[in-house]
Amino acid sequence: MNFRSKAKGFTLVELLVVISILGILAAALTTQMTNAREAARAVKCKTNLKNLTQAALAYATEDHPDTDSNEYGDRCMPRAKSTEVFHFDRGWMAIKYKHHPGWVSWTWSSGGNPWPSRSPQAGAMKAACFHGDPSVTYHSLSNGVLWKYVGADVDTYVCEAHRKACRSKGVGSLRAPIRRSYVMNKYFDADRYVGDLSARGSAGALLLFAELPAYTVKGGGFVESVSTDTKASDGVLDVKLSGQGAAADEEIIGFNHRVAKRRVAHVAFADGHVEGIVAPEKKDLTISKLKDLTCLLCNGVDVPADPGKWSAAKNDHVK
Repeated sequence: MNFRSKAKGFTLVELLVVISILGILAAALTTQMTNAREAARAVKCKTNLKNLTQAALAYATEDHPDTDSNEYGDRCMPRAKSTEVFHFDRGWMAIKYKHHPGWVSWTWSSGGNPWPSRSPQAGAMKAACFHGDPSVTYHSLSNGVLWKYVGADVDTYVCEAHRKACRSKGVGSLRAPIRRSYVMNKYFDADRYVGDLSARGSAGALLLFAELPAYTVKGGGFVESVSTDTKASDGVLDVKLSGQGAAADEEIIGFNHRVAKRRVAHVAFADGHVEGIVAPEKKDLTISKLKDLTCLLCNGVDVPADPGKWSAAKNDHVK
């Protein structure tokens, strides 16, 4: 008798089943890897904000005798932006202008330091931008008052989620690095003594640092949109502050991270803690509501759980 073994191949149906299973596994693995990368970016961002906040509080607990003026006094928080202060030296005629850096520093359009002269050089100062000429953006960080408190670490100022969005939208097309992803509450654009932070409300409710927006609201959802104009990237979160009137253009915090299907904004508060603020659901997701939310946070007002009450809370507490 002649016995032969017959090789049996896969049928078309079996091959399709195997391919489908492999596709499902690949999709699941890709999703897990994406979630893991997002989680890592979120952890790094929160760590950055925590470090910046601790640096600001450390700065505020020290004496700063070199300031030589009533501005930027001892035990004050760092300022949201640089200022130009005049000093009297042996009589009122000897006026010298001096640069007092904020948490990030002004830069100069013509190079050099204009302040030792007896008259200010109007227009020579530029607000620090988050991207552009590496030497200029580096100067804005390294000359800021928090630089030594964060260990002269450039990466402390950059969120990888913001960097990713900037690359996606072509920001810094000349391959200039993104140097900064954060902004400071406009409330700190004046002497704010560290012991008086609760005067504005709970220090645990008063926003100190937030993220630059890498997304904007469109059609009830978020889309990537990175603004590069000077106003949006000057290091100051501009809002209406109680007793100071409306801001020219109120800004919003950046919802640059994702948890499940919701966008999240990382915010550092004046008491030192960092939170993830979850964006409203689609029915309440508008630029107007996000401006109300940002305004409440920057004024130290407890934010109602219902987004529908944010506008009323703003009208009641921010006058």
